Amino acid sequence: MPDSYLVLFERGLAQHLDDIELGLYKPNAVYTAAEATLERPAIVSGPDLPTTLDNVIALTTLDPIREGRANFTHRIQILSRLKGTKVQASNLAWNLATALDHKEGIPEGFNVSWVSLFSQLTFTKDSNGRYSTAQTFYLRGRRPLS
Repeated sequence: MPDSYLVLFERGLAQHLDDIELGLYKPNAVYTAAEATLERPAIVSGPDLPTTLDNVIALTTLDPIREGRANFTHRIQILSRLKGTKVQASNLAWNLATALDHKEGIPEGFNVSWVSLFSQLTFTKDSNGRYSTAQTFYLRGRRPLS
């Protein structure tokens, strides 16, 4: 069975984040702890987070909003988690927002006309010393043809 449009969309966004060096995306390989650094966390498909990696960006596709016959709003939640300082975690969240918010055509080839940051929630350090931020982005565009 071929991959669904939403799976392909999430992969396209992961590749975009890799291309602009905000994270490391390996579509068909396992990450090692040494690869997932503070500077380039591993990009994974959420909502489950890997227990062996401290530095992660997890992409979770939420149900899209279908608007009429032609419009489509993708909703993606990005959870970034770092084992570093609160400032490093805040910087990653800021860089993700800066790279995506109020942009057009991201990810490339998916007919997205506008991206906006809808919400953001910062979490305090967990028992393993990792800070997290959850951000929800709305990506508005045209409905896929198939």
